[in-house]
Amino acid sequence: MSRSPAAFLPSPEAALALTERSLSPLALGMEDSKIRAVASEVWALQAQGAEVCNLTIGDFTPAQFPVPKAFMDRLVVEAQAGQTNYTPSDGIPELKKAIADQCARELGIDYGPESVVVGAGARPLMWATYMAFLKPGDGFAYGVPSWNTNYYEYLFQCRGLVMIGKPEARFLPTVEQVEAVLPEARILVLNSPLNPTGTAYRPEELEPVCQALLAENQRRERDGRPPCMLMYDQVYWTLTGPGISHCHPLALVPELAPYVIYLDAISKSLAATGLRVGWAVVPPHLQKAFKSVIGHMGGFAPRPEQRATAWYLAQPELVLADRAAMNVGIRERLGLLVETIEAMRDEGLPVELIRPEGGIYLAVRFDLHGRRTADGTNLETNDDIRRFLLHTAGLAVVPFQAFGLEGDTGWFRISVGAADPAKVVAGLERVRTALKAM
Repeated sequence: MSRSPAAFLPSPEAALALTERSLSPLALGMEDSKIRAVASEVWALQAQGAEVCNLTIGDFTPAQFPVPKAFMDRLVVEAQAGQTNYTPSDGIPELKKAIADQCARELGIDYGPESVVVGAGARPLMWATYMAFLKPGDGFAYGVPSWNTNYYEYLFQCRGLVMIGKPEARFLPTVEQVEAVLPEARILVLNSPLNPTGTAYRPEELEPVCQALLAENQRRERDGRPPCMLMYDQVYWTLTGPGISHCHPLALVPELAPYVIYLDAISKSLAATGLRVGWAVVPPHLQKAFKSVIGHMGGFAPRPEQRATAWYLAQPELVLADRAAMNVGIRERLGLLVETIEAMRDEGLPVELIRPEGGIYLAVRFDLHGRRTADGTNLETNDDIRRFLLHTAGLAVVPFQAFGLEGDTGWFRISVGAADPAKVVAGLERVRTALKAM
């Protein structure tokens, strides 16, 4: 008589103790994404038939933002042609060339293909950057709110040098904050346009930061100490708002070339979050180390996606046309939000926002702490406010605590990548009604 392994699994009570004995301390202490925890509650309500305007996940739905048709057609051609085997660990040559050409053409940075490392999205390249430069106890400088950076501080057992964003600086780390942490930092992480706020550095803000980093590394070079590397995450750079120009550290301070790693991907620029093609552009003398890390990680982008991306990026006119069309849709949705929330504010309702400058996000503050809802519930925390908006008004948003900014500030992220304009209008009208009833 055969025996099932399932019969030998521990009971729920015993499983908890066995888990604690089995896992490493690092795995035991690791938290799941707070963003996905919020989203899970939303999905459960939707499954019950509730009307919810879900503005939580930083993703795109094909119904609102499809991947460009020319790209998808090419992807099918590549897959059907049998382009399905392994790739070089740092990317196929034609994709590396297409990326290098785009960097030179649009960003004015011409390192050549030997500076490019391709991965399965930007995240493996982010991980590789931390692996390449950090050891436990090193200073890890980053701003909050920011996407998942605090989790990497924990994973790499570093000392967090946290720069707390201020609304008056649009939540971007200022030069004064950067100068305060640079002496202890091994890595400085900057993201522009910023997730979760949708704000972007202006040249007059980023250049002083870059000059401060250059001066710090010049001092370290004289002393024979390791440099502070800048990891510049610009995956949203093609999605800038009207009148906003993306700025790059190396375009502002070219002397930083030995110290800058910058990340990009098709995930946001093509609404292709599930197709997993990203890249890092690194100083050429560091490329071999990055290639080795990615190789052992196995973080390769699939060959059909790489070949389709190479073909697509090599056609600048097509890229720019598709980018312009995508930006129209993003600005339409963000514009609806801005117009309606500013109208609520003008009506005396307790809301404010920071006008978006890039990406797919909007930073909104619901100043409801200490207020009482129509059913008598006191709102004391950001999570109280989040649940009120979700269950009373059917609006799903993410508090800034999910992005490392502690404290009940009333600030939330709104994401429009999956937003149906009609549902946005209806959801905001429910919010207006709920706020007036308080």
